[in-house]
Amino acid sequence: MKIFRRPLAGLLFCTMPFWAGCGTGDKPEAPVSLTWEMGASDIEPGYYENSFVLKNISGALLSKDWAIYYSQLPRYVKQEGTPAVRVEAVNGNFFKMYPTDDFVPLAPGDSMRITFLCSYKLDRNSHAPEGTYWVATTDGKEGKPLPVALDVLPLPSPEALPGYPDAAKIYASNLRLDSVPALRQWDRLPSVKKVTPAGGHVVLDAKVALTYPDEYAGEAKLLKEKLAALYGLEVADEAPVTIVLEELSDKAKAVNAEYYNLVIGDSLIKITAATPHGIFNGTQTLLSILKGKAVPYRLEAMFVEDYPDLLYRGQMIDIARNFTTVDNLKKLIDIFASYKMNVLHFHFADDEAWRLDIPGLEELTAVGSRRGHTVDESRCLYPCYDGGCDPDAATVGNGHYSREDFIGLLRYAAERHIRVIPEIESPGHARAAIVSMKARYNKYKETDMAKATEYLLSEPEDTSRYESVQYYTDNVINVALPSSYRFMEKVIRELAAMYKEAGVPLSTVHLGGDEVAHGVWLGSPCLLYTSPSPRDS
Repeated sequence: MKIFRRPLAGLLFCTMPFWAGCGTGDKPEAPVSLTWEMGASDIEPGYYENSFVLKNISGALLSKDWAIYYSQLPRYVKQEGTPAVRVEAVNGNFFKMYPTDDFVPLAPGDSMRITFLCSYKLDRNSHAPEGTYWVATTDGKEGKPLPVALDVLPLPSPEALPGYPDAAKIYASNLRLDSVPALRQWDRLPSVKKVTPAGGHVVLDAKVALTYPDEYAGEAKLLKEKLAALYGLEVADEAPVTIVLEELSDKAKAVNAEYYNLVIGDSLIKITAATPHGIFNGTQTLLSILKGKAVPYRLEAMFVEDYPDLLYRGQMIDIARNFTTVDNLKKLIDIFASYKMNVLHFHFADDEAWRLDIPGLEELTAVGSRRGHTVDESRCLYPCYDGGCDPDAATVGNGHYSREDFIGLLRYAAERHIRVIPEIESPGHARAAIVSMKARYNKYKETDMAKATEYLLSEPEDTSRYESVQYYTDNVINVALPSSYRFMEKVIRELAAMYKEAGVPLSTVHLGGDEVAHGVWLGSPCLLYTSPSPRDS
């Protein structure tokens, strides 16, 4: 431990008690600040040096009754001797530091360095500590958590880290693209199968006509909205150029359900397809051709024949670890649609959160969708991944989608021909669900044991010892419990009901299945009881 005696410049202006800090107004602040710095990257095999400078920024002596919590990727902590401040892992990437009996109270303005070793590779800013907050204890009772100001000093240059290219190298490599010829009008992203220039051009200015049969009304509506919003083109009954959405006369030509033709020429833009999805893809190509052009829009005459080779073109979004709003999800769907992607893999459950309302299992969102300070996780989860100390704050750690939110999202995606695949992470990466069902168990165990255990995902008597890739010790559903299957059946039934109400088919449910650690279930009495004997196997 090193203590630095440096007067605090702002001390003369701070007259509030130390637990309130030097904040302005009535907003309380932590009495300390932290500066983090990475030391030697290989001080021991597999370990690097982690250092915090703790500074008393209050007007009072800093005593021993406190703890600071934070998140950081590394797991194993090594401290030599008898440190004045102990650092230990709580669970996952969530850590706690607190004074020991050897801690010497800090005077106002004084600082001390807390240095220890951490395992894991640290090669990027996202691996630095985050979400620091302070909790004081008075007469055995915890006070209100307060955010701690954290200054993260820059990591060593990426050039010193093997295999990690820095921005300068990437920029230099990108300069080679300057020699690439300019894209032609039909060089779209994603590229189309076949383009045949036809000679001549079509000019769009101010107004355009649009005709279509009833079965393509949804696609026409979306096209009309985009033409107006992106390019200022009004759809009118009469205009110099007409856009025609038309059924493909020879459906045998359709290679798959997303096949379409696009013809531009002679004051006409015609999109033909055998299905609404094909028509939609054609409209996206037309919109992409307009992109980057100036008014009036001059389009070269051409014939386009196009269809995708891959029928699954999607992306997973992890909103379990980082929550976002429904509006942002809709923006993402719009972007997906513009690139003719057709799958949104909806990763709504993981160790760090459960994001979807399930009727009858309210604890999943009441507890599992919130991260904040807690000692028993009865009302929220530990704030791993910088959830912050307040489970009610509007952060990426907190939030969920109501049943109505999700139904609306399903409809929005379906209109744009995007299939939403829900993922219920299991049996690993399921800590949010496990903790939520423990909270349900504790809520009902004194009054209704059947209800308490109905959907329980863990066994209180389980003595299994394991550690996940993310260093959790309790994130795997016990597959020997009948209640685990009741839980999964309940969730899937409720999902199916939402899809049905949205008018969208539910063809696939993804059950995760990744990163189950060695050692799970080995200490489960239920598993041992239900396992077949050698005679039965």
